[in-house]
Amino acid sequence: MIFYNICKYLTRFTSKFYYGKIVVSGMENIPANVPLLLTINHPNSFLDAVLVGAYLNRSTYFLARGDAFQNKIILPVLKALHMLPVYRLSEGKNNLSKNTETFDACQAILKERKIVLIFAEGLSENNWELRSLKKGPARIALKAWNSNTPAKELQVIPIGLTYEHYSGGGKNILINIGKPVTAKEFPENDSEAFFVKTFNQKISVALIDLIYINKDMIEDTPFHHKFRAKFQQLVKENKSAPEVINGLHELSATATFSTSMRLKQTLLFWPLYAACGNITKQLIKSKLFFDSISFGLFLFLWPVYLLLILLVLSVFL
Repeated sequence: MIFYNICKYLTRFTSKFYYGKIVVSGMENIPANVPLLLTINHPNSFLDAVLVGAYLNRSTYFLARGDAFQNKIILPVLKALHMLPVYRLSEGKNNLSKNTETFDACQAILKERKIVLIFAEGLSENNWELRSLKKGPARIALKAWNSNTPAKELQVIPIGLTYEHYSGGGKNILINIGKPVTAKEFPENDSEAFFVKTFNQKISVALIDLIYINKDMIEDTPFHHKFRAKFQQLVKENKSAPEVINGLHELSATATFSTSMRLKQTLLFWPLYAACGNITKQLIKSKLFFDSISFGLFLFLWPVYLLLILLVLSVFL
Protein backbone atom coordinates (compact mmCIF):
# COMPACT_ATOMS: atom_id res chain seq x y z
CA MET A 1 0.00 0.00 0.00
CA ILE A 2 2.88 2.38 0.74
CA PHE A 3 4.39 1.86 -2.73
CA TYR A 4 0.95 2.32 -4.32
CA ASN A 5 0.33 5.60 -2.48
CA ILE A 6 3.79 6.93 -3.35
CA CYS A 7 3.20 6.21 -7.04
CA LYS A 8 -0.33 7.63 -6.87
CA TYR A 9 0.66 11.02 -5.45
CA LEU A 10 3.88 11.20 -7.46
CA THR A 11 1.80 10.65 -10.61
CA ARG A 12 -0.66 13.37 -9.64
CA PHE A 13 2.16 15.80 -8.85
CA THR A 14 4.13 15.01 -12.02
CA SER A 15 1.07 15.38 -14.23
CA LYS A 16 0.77 19.01 -13.10
CA PHE A 17 3.83 20.03 -15.09
CA TYR A 18 3.97 17.28 -17.71
CA TYR A 19 0.46 17.86 -19.07
CA GLY A 20 -1.43 21.05 -19.75
CA LYS A 21 -4.48 20.93 -17.49
CA ILE A 22 -6.35 17.87 -16.24
CA VAL A 23 -9.97 18.85 -15.69
CA VAL A 24 -11.80 16.55 -13.27
CA SER A 25 -15.57 16.89 -12.92
CA GLY A 26 -18.13 14.85 -10.99
CA MET A 27 -15.96 13.88 -8.02
CA GLU A 28 -19.10 14.14 -5.87
CA ASN A 29 -20.30 10.96 -7.62
CA ILE A 30 -17.58 8.91 -5.87
CA PRO A 31 -19.04 7.98 -2.46
CA ALA A 32 -16.93 6.87 0.50
CA ASN A 33 -17.01 3.35 1.93
CA VAL A 34 -19.13 1.94 -0.92
CA PRO A 35 -18.01 -0.81 -3.33
CA LEU A 36 -17.55 0.73 -6.77
CA LEU A 37 -17.02 -0.58 -10.29
CA LEU A 38 -15.55 2.13 -12.50
CA THR A 39 -16.39 1.55 -16.18
CA ILE A 40 -14.24 3.83 -18.32
CA ASN A 41 -13.58 4.24 -22.03
CA HIS A 42 -10.12 3.25 -23.22
CA PRO A 43 -8.46 5.61 -25.72
CA ASN A 44 -4.89 5.76 -24.38
CA SER A 45 -3.58 2.44 -23.08
CA PHE A 46 -2.22 2.21 -19.51
CA LEU A 47 -2.34 5.99 -19.11
CA ASP A 48 -6.14 5.86 -18.77
CA ALA A 49 -6.03 3.85 -15.54
CA VAL A 50 -2.96 5.67 -14.24
CA LEU A 51 -4.61 9.10 -14.43
CA VAL A 52 -8.01 8.05 -13.11
CA GLY A 53 -6.38 6.22 -10.20
CA ALA A 54 -4.13 9.17 -9.42
CA TYR A 55 -6.96 11.69 -9.22
CA LEU A 56 -9.39 9.61 -7.14
CA ASN A 57 -9.00 9.99 -3.40
CA ARG A 58 -9.83 6.33 -2.79
CA SER A 59 -7.53 3.39 -3.50
CA THR A 60 -8.29 1.62 -6.80
CA TYR A 61 -7.66 -1.84 -8.27
CA PHE A 62 -7.18 -2.08 -12.04
CA LEU A 63 -7.90 -4.81 -14.56
CA ALA A 64 -5.10 -4.80 -17.15
CA ARG A 65 -4.11 -6.86 -20.21
CA GLY A 66 -2.69 -10.21 -19.20
CA ASP A 67 0.42 -10.21 -21.39
CA ALA A 68 1.93 -7.50 -19.18
CA PHE A 69 2.06 -10.06 -16.34
CA GLN A 70 4.25 -12.54 -18.22
CA ASN A 71 7.45 -10.80 -17.13
CA LYS A 72 8.37 -12.19 -13.71
CA ILE A 73 10.62 -9.22 -12.99
CA ILE A 74 7.86 -6.61 -13.18
CA LEU A 75 5.11 -8.91 -11.83
CA PRO A 76 5.64 -7.83 -8.17
CA VAL A 77 5.51 -4.18 -9.26
CA LEU A 78 2.20 -4.69 -11.09
CA LYS A 79 0.71 -6.39 -8.05
CA ALA A 80 1.94 -3.60 -5.78
CA LEU A 81 0.18 -1.15 -8.10
CA HIS A 82 -3.12 -3.04 -7.56
CA MET A 83 -3.23 -4.44 -11.10
CA LEU A 84 -5.11 -7.65 -11.94
CA PRO A 85 -4.61 -9.58 -15.21
CA VAL A 86 -7.30 -10.22 -17.82
CA TYR A 87 -6.27 -12.63 -20.56
CA ARG A 88 -7.43 -12.71 -24.16
CA LEU A 89 -7.64 -15.66 -26.50
CA SER A 90 -4.65 -14.27 -28.40
CA GLU A 91 -2.57 -14.78 -25.24
CA GLY A 92 -3.24 -18.52 -25.22
CA LYS A 93 -6.24 -20.68 -24.34
CA ASN A 94 -4.40 -22.02 -21.30
CA ASN A 95 -4.46 -18.53 -19.78
CA LEU A 96 -8.21 -18.00 -20.15
CA SER A 97 -8.94 -20.09 -17.06
CA LYS A 98 -6.89 -17.59 -15.02
CA ASN A 99 -9.61 -14.99 -15.67
CA THR A 100 -11.81 -16.85 -13.20
CA GLU A 101 -9.25 -16.14 -10.49
CA THR A 102 -9.20 -12.46 -11.47
CA PHE A 103 -12.97 -12.09 -11.36
CA ASP A 104 -13.09 -13.88 -8.02
CA ALA A 105 -10.47 -11.41 -6.79
CA CYS A 106 -12.73 -8.55 -7.98
CA GLN A 107 -15.57 -9.89 -5.86
CA ALA A 108 -13.28 -10.12 -2.84
CA ILE A 109 -12.22 -6.49 -3.38
CA LEU A 110 -15.82 -5.32 -3.71
CA LYS A 111 -16.75 -7.31 -0.61
CA GLU A 112 -14.31 -5.08 1.26
CA ARG A 113 -16.14 -2.01 -0.13
CA LYS A 114 -13.20 -1.04 -2.37
CA ILE A 115 -12.95 0.07 -6.01
CA VAL A 116 -12.36 -1.96 -9.18
CA LEU A 117 -11.62 -0.19 -12.47
CA ILE A 118 -12.33 -1.96 -15.76
CA PHE A 119 -12.06 -0.78 -19.36
CA ALA A 120 -15.58 -1.12 -20.72
CA GLU A 121 -14.43 -1.34 -24.35
CA GLY A 122 -11.74 -3.96 -23.74
CA LEU A 123 -8.85 -3.06 -26.04
CA SER A 124 -7.51 0.46 -26.44
CA GLU A 125 -7.42 2.63 -29.56
CA ASN A 126 -6.05 6.17 -29.99
CA ASN A 127 -9.17 7.89 -31.32
CA TRP A 128 -12.30 9.79 -30.33
CA GLU A 129 -14.81 6.95 -30.67
CA LEU A 130 -16.80 4.74 -28.30
CA ARG A 131 -16.68 1.09 -29.31
CA SER A 132 -19.03 -1.73 -28.32
CA LEU A 133 -18.75 -2.65 -24.66
CA LYS A 134 -17.51 -6.04 -23.48
CA LYS A 135 -19.36 -8.43 -21.15
CA GLY A 136 -16.87 -8.22 -18.27
CA PRO A 137 -18.26 -5.16 -16.45
CA ALA A 138 -21.83 -6.47 -16.58
CA ARG A 139 -20.82 -9.89 -15.25
CA ILE A 140 -18.85 -8.38 -12.37
CA ALA A 141 -21.80 -6.16 -11.45
CA LEU A 142 -24.35 -8.99 -11.72
CA LYS A 143 -22.33 -11.32 -9.51
CA ALA A 144 -21.89 -8.60 -6.90
CA TRP A 145 -25.58 -7.68 -6.88
CA ASN A 146 -26.58 -11.35 -6.56
CA SER A 147 -24.25 -11.94 -3.61
CA ASN A 148 -25.07 -11.93 0.10
CA THR A 149 -22.00 -9.85 0.95
CA PRO A 150 -21.30 -6.09 1.18
CA ALA A 151 -20.53 -6.31 -2.56
CA LYS A 152 -24.32 -6.27 -3.03
CA GLU A 153 -24.18 -2.53 -2.32
CA LEU A 154 -22.12 -2.03 -5.51
CA GLN A 155 -22.50 1.17 -7.48
CA VAL A 156 -21.28 1.32 -11.09
CA ILE A 157 -19.65 4.63 -12.00
CA PRO A 158 -19.16 5.46 -15.71
CA ILE A 159 -16.12 7.68 -16.32
CA GLY A 160 -15.31 9.37 -19.62
CA LEU A 161 -11.80 10.33 -20.74
CA THR A 162 -11.16 12.85 -23.51
CA TYR A 163 -7.63 13.73 -24.66
CA GLU A 164 -6.57 16.75 -26.67
CA HIS A 165 -4.08 14.55 -28.56
CA TYR A 166 -2.06 11.33 -28.16
CA SER A 167 1.44 12.62 -28.83
CA GLY A 168 3.22 13.26 -25.56
CA GLY A 169 3.21 16.09 -23.03
CA GLY A 170 1.42 19.41 -22.97
CA LYS A 171 -2.06 18.03 -23.68
CA ASN A 172 -5.24 18.96 -21.83
CA ILE A 173 -7.27 16.01 -20.52
CA LEU A 174 -10.85 15.63 -19.28
CA ILE A 175 -11.83 13.13 -16.57
CA ASN A 176 -15.63 13.27 -16.52
CA ILE A 177 -17.23 11.21 -13.73
CA GLY A 178 -20.84 10.22 -14.28
CA LYS A 179 -23.67 9.46 -11.89
CA PRO A 180 -23.81 6.01 -10.26
CA VAL A 181 -25.79 3.12 -11.70
CA THR A 182 -27.36 0.79 -9.12
CA ALA A 183 -29.08 -2.60 -9.07
CA LYS A 184 -32.49 -0.90 -8.64
CA GLU A 185 -32.31 0.26 -12.26
CA PHE A 186 -32.51 -3.30 -13.61
CA PRO A 187 -35.42 -5.77 -13.53
CA GLU A 188 -34.91 -8.81 -11.30
CA ASN A 189 -34.86 -12.42 -12.52
CA ASP A 190 -33.82 -11.59 -16.09
CA SER A 191 -31.49 -13.93 -17.95
CA GLU A 192 -27.78 -13.11 -17.85
CA ALA A 193 -27.76 -12.42 -21.59
CA PHE A 194 -30.60 -9.89 -21.30
CA PHE A 195 -28.98 -8.26 -18.27
CA VAL A 196 -25.65 -7.88 -20.07
CA LYS A 197 -27.40 -6.28 -23.05
CA THR A 198 -29.41 -3.88 -20.86
CA PHE A 199 -26.41 -3.05 -18.67
CA ASN A 200 -24.16 -2.27 -21.65
CA GLN A 201 -26.84 -0.08 -23.23
CA LYS A 202 -27.16 1.96 -20.04
CA ILE A 203 -23.39 2.36 -19.61
CA SER A 204 -22.93 3.23 -23.29
CA VAL A 205 -25.56 5.98 -23.09
CA ALA A 206 -23.84 7.35 -19.98
CA LEU A 207 -20.38 7.31 -21.59
CA ILE A 208 -21.65 9.01 -24.75
CA ASP A 209 -22.60 12.00 -22.59
CA LEU A 210 -19.25 11.99 -20.78
CA ILE A 211 -16.81 12.08 -23.71
CA TYR A 212 -16.20 13.87 -26.98
CA ILE A 213 -17.05 11.56 -29.86
CA ASN A 214 -15.98 12.12 -33.46
CA LYS A 215 -15.19 8.87 -35.29
CA ASP A 216 -13.97 10.78 -38.34
CA MET A 217 -11.35 12.91 -36.60
CA ILE A 218 -7.73 11.95 -37.28
CA GLU A 219 -4.86 13.29 -35.23
CA ASP A 220 -2.74 16.09 -36.70
CA THR A 221 -5.18 16.99 -39.48
CA PRO A 222 -6.53 20.53 -40.05
CA PHE A 223 -9.79 19.72 -38.24
CA HIS A 224 -7.89 18.22 -35.32
CA HIS A 225 -5.86 21.43 -35.10
CA LYS A 226 -9.13 23.36 -34.78
CA PHE A 227 -10.32 20.88 -32.17
CA ARG A 228 -7.13 21.41 -30.16
CA ALA A 229 -7.41 25.19 -30.33
CA LYS A 230 -11.03 25.07 -29.16
CA PHE A 231 -10.10 22.60 -26.41
CA GLN A 232 -7.34 24.94 -25.19
CA GLN A 233 -9.67 27.94 -25.30
CA LEU A 234 -12.36 26.24 -23.20
CA VAL A 235 -9.88 24.93 -20.64
CA LYS A 236 -8.28 28.36 -20.34
CA GLU A 237 -11.74 29.73 -19.51
CA ASN A 238 -11.87 27.28 -16.57
CA LYS A 239 -14.82 25.38 -17.98
CA SER A 240 -15.89 22.13 -16.32
CA ALA A 241 -15.47 18.85 -18.20
CA PRO A 242 -19.16 18.75 -19.28
CA GLU A 243 -18.91 22.36 -20.46
CA VAL A 244 -15.77 21.58 -22.48
CA ILE A 245 -17.50 18.56 -24.06
CA ASN A 246 -20.50 20.69 -25.05
CA GLY A 247 -18.24 23.37 -26.47
CA LEU A 248 -16.27 20.84 -28.52
CA HIS A 249 -19.46 19.40 -30.00
CA GLU A 250 -20.32 22.86 -31.29
CA LEU A 251 -17.12 22.83 -33.34
CA SER A 252 -18.07 22.51 -37.00
CA ALA A 253 -15.94 21.35 -39.91
CA THR A 254 -15.90 24.91 -41.28
CA ALA A 255 -15.02 26.62 -38.00
CA THR A 256 -11.89 28.75 -37.87
CA PHE A 257 -9.74 28.98 -34.77
CA SER A 258 -6.16 29.69 -33.99
CA THR A 259 -4.05 26.61 -34.65
CA SER A 260 -1.57 27.49 -31.91
CA MET A 261 -0.13 24.30 -30.39
CA ARG A 262 1.08 25.83 -27.12
CA LEU A 263 2.53 23.15 -24.86
CA LYS A 264 2.82 23.58 -21.12
CA GLN A 265 6.47 22.61 -21.17
CA THR A 266 8.89 24.83 -19.30
CA LEU A 267 12.34 25.60 -20.61
CA LEU A 268 13.74 23.82 -17.55
CA PHE A 269 12.24 20.44 -18.46
CA TRP A 270 12.43 20.69 -22.25
CA PRO A 271 15.54 18.45 -22.61
CA LEU A 272 13.89 15.75 -20.48
CA TYR A 273 10.62 15.92 -22.45
CA ALA A 274 12.58 15.45 -25.67
CA ALA A 275 14.73 12.65 -24.23
CA CYS A 276 11.73 10.68 -22.95
CA GLY A 277 9.99 10.99 -26.30
CA ASN A 278 13.06 9.84 -28.24
CA ILE A 279 13.72 6.91 -25.89
CA THR A 280 10.09 5.81 -26.18
CA LYS A 281 10.27 5.82 -29.97
CA GLN A 282 13.31 3.54 -29.77
CA LEU A 283 11.63 1.19 -27.27
CA ILE A 284 8.28 0.64 -28.95
CA LYS A 285 6.89 0.48 -32.47
CA SER A 286 3.20 0.94 -31.64
CA LYS A 287 2.05 4.54 -31.14
CA LEU A 288 -0.69 3.20 -28.86
CA PHE A 289 1.75 2.97 -25.95
CA PHE A 290 3.70 6.15 -26.69
CA ASP A 291 1.97 8.33 -24.11
CA SER A 292 2.09 5.69 -21.37
CA ILE A 293 5.79 4.90 -21.81
CA SER A 294 6.98 8.49 -22.28
CA PHE A 295 5.05 9.69 -19.22
CA GLY A 296 6.32 6.72 -17.21
CA LEU A 297 9.91 7.57 -18.10
CA PHE A 298 9.39 11.21 -17.20
CA LEU A 299 7.70 10.23 -13.92
CA PHE A 300 10.76 8.37 -12.66
CA LEU A 301 13.48 10.47 -14.32
CA TRP A 302 12.55 14.05 -13.45
CA PRO A 303 13.81 13.85 -9.82
CA VAL A 304 17.15 12.52 -11.11
CA TYR A 305 17.17 15.18 -13.82
CA LEU A 306 16.66 17.99 -11.28
CA LEU A 307 19.33 16.52 -9.02
CA LEU A 308 21.83 16.54 -11.89
CA ILE A 309 21.02 20.17 -12.66
CA LEU A 310 21.58 21.10 -9.02
CA LEU A 311 24.90 19.28 -9.00
CA VAL A 312 26.04 21.07 -12.14
CA LEU A 313 24.97 24.43 -10.74
CA SER A 314 26.80 23.73 -7.49
CA VAL A 315 30.03 23.25 -9.45
CA PHE A 316 29.77 26.56 -11.29
CA LEU A 317 28.24 28.72 -8.55
